[in-house]
Amino acid sequence: MSTSLQHRHEFKAKLTKLVADMSAWEGKARIDEDEAAKIASSITAFSHTTAIEEPFLIGGVDGSGDYPSLSYSDSFVSIANASGTVYRTDSIHGLCEVASVADPNLELVWLPEDRDAAKPFWFEAFANLTGISVDAVIAQSDYQDLKNSSSSHSHGIAELEENLILPTASDTSNVAIQLRSVAELGAAYRLICHSASCRYVLMDTTLSLPMVTRKQLSLFYEHLKRLCCVEARDRGTVFMTISKSHGLPCIDIIEQLAANASGTGDKIAEHWFLRLPVPGHDDWQISLVENRTIPPVGAVSYLVRFHRNTPVVRMDIDRRYWETNLRDDAAAELRLFGELDYASHDQRAFGYPYPIKACHDRVRLSMNERSALKKQIIEAAVAQGMKRSLFRDVSSATGHV
Repeated sequence: MSTSLQHRHEFKAKLTKLVADMSAWEGKARIDEDEAAKIASSITAFSHTTAIEEPFLIGGVDGSGDYPSLSYSDSFVSIANASGTVYRTDSIHGLCEVASVADPNLELVWLPEDRDAAKPFWFEAFANLTGISVDAVIAQSDYQDLKNSSSSHSHGIAELEENLILPTASDTSNVAIQLRSVAELGAAYRLICHSASCRYVLMDTTLSLPMVTRKQLSLFYEHLKRLCCVEARDRGTVFMTISKSHGLPCIDIIEQLAANASGTGDKIAEHWFLRLPVPGHDDWQISLVENRTIPPVGAVSYLVRFHRNTPVVRMDIDRRYWETNLRDDAAAELRLFGELDYASHDQRAFGYPYPIKACHDRVRLSMNERSALKKQIIEAAVAQGMKRSLFRDVSSATGHV
């Protein structure tokens, strides 16, 4: 980064404008007294949960990978990697890991630049990462129903499969998003379907469906995300997503209202949740979500704080599960967050469900592991007669590591 006087002058000018823009934005009044009263009445405080009445299993999912790992002529090789961990509650140790109940997802994906030529390789990668075919995922998911109602257009399974958004191989950012999302959701799907029967399966994302209101176009991971909801619902598993970036303004006001509800005064309150209003169910809407699709279509969203050292997180849950099991049962809703609180006070990750943290640490590819995988791919290809000179580690070659 340049340190010249000219550069420092320009930087200070840009910094001044940045702060002015942010200050003006923050100064907007977004919550009036009536809305603040409704939010306050919707906040539920609960006691720190140090014991569980009935033991249960809780799973966490996370992913990693290398996107792309290598290029070869006009094609790219990516490594998609995701896994799940399962813990059982234990009265002495808090959480104890259960022996691996599902194999990790590791897929080597080769994509040529030509869009038509790449399509079968996309579908092969999706099927390998999920364990079932693309058309089966689309047919068994309820995404089709949500899309039909949200887009005011009736879609057939073949139409949805034909119009899946598949970026070109050189569009590496979007390729990475798709492969990583499918790898993680595929790991979640395998965990939900496993005979170990977790009471909870958690993953670090949201239940947002970015293309659900668009006609024809969709993303494969949207179908898979909803299939996880369907399968979890059928098996009595709670499938929830956690986002550390809730994306809402004025969270300090909500935190103060939570402190008032918890009786902590000016101190940060922990152990509380706020269910955001659900369209079609609640007679009020929270202004903080303006221009945002929160809760997502087919889901219910909560703001939750488990520990004072960890920020407020957003948790999404399948709306049909919520309607059947939580909507009219405040005790069940309180028990759910109490059990998640129990899993979020492991000393290795205060305020965040430890199974996700454990999975993140385990699945992450180190630089040495990435280098070793690249070397194995190249050596295997050269043994098949391919040209070593055409392989490129683009990130390393340009210093973008």
